[in-house]
Amino acid sequence: MYGAAEPVTATRPNPAEGPASTPAVDVRDLWLAYRPGQWVLKGVSLRVPKGQVWVVMGPSGAGKTTLLKALAGLLPFQRGAVEVMGFQLRGEPPRTFRRVVGYIPQQLGLVRGLTALENVLLGALGRHGGLGPTVGLFPRQEVARARDYLAMLGLGDKAGTRVFNLSGGERQRVAIARTLMQDPQLILADEFVSDLDLPRAARVLETVRALVQERGLTLVMNLHEIQLVQELADHVVVLKDGRPVYQGPADSLGWADFRVLVEAPDGGTGVGGR
Repeated sequence: MYGAAEPVTATRPNPAEGPASTPAVDVRDLWLAYRPGQWVLKGVSLRVPKGQVWVVMGPSGAGKTTLLKALAGLLPFQRGAVEVMGFQLRGEPPRTFRRVVGYIPQQLGLVRGLTALENVLLGALGRHGGLGPTVGLFPRQEVARARDYLAMLGLGDKAGTRVFNLSGGERQRVAIARTLMQDPQLILADEFVSDLDLPRAARVLETVRALVQERGLTLVMNLHEIQLVQELADHVVVLKDGRPVYQGPADSLGWADFRVLVEAPDGGTGVGGR
């Protein structure tokens, strides 16, 4: 039965537990509905160790975006428990949560009238609150870092270009740079390379993965390309109708296996690691 959403609160992590004692993400029997009786997530459980790259896959309507929004503290849920970076989520998280968790939505959340560089600098506002997006107000080292991120993602020559003049793929890379500028410990990314062709998407993901590994970050993202998942992810979760039908090493899941999982009437059989 559909129940009331949990209160809008979040419990701070316990410092005594230590950083290594808890995973980056710990979801236990998560149920979430937008309307009474219309469950989008149905008993989802997963545990993401810190420092890994996880991918969530599944057909349209499987609940992938809803899951990421729940992990980002953007959606209330009706049942289960969600712990992200040591925070027990019960609705809108505190500011300290936003400083350690970066979220890249499908719509990207960029300010169209600002330049690429100004948008990236918005990721540093948590460290320099009240400055606004004006480049000249930020310390030089922050501006240099923002330019470096744009260059890493192939946008070094677009720093002064306003977002409304950028292509869809360029905007996605600006959003990635802005999130990296935030210095998060966990990045949640929803289809953040969908507007890029496969070779460029691979290069961008390789860059992001290298940064994740170098800094000991954790990345959870939605992707569609099995080839990219196999090459760049540590672990994959496949959702179908709001339920996990596979959890296992990314290099163990091929395209044929994925089709069996999402097309089988019973939610998928014959693939190990469920």
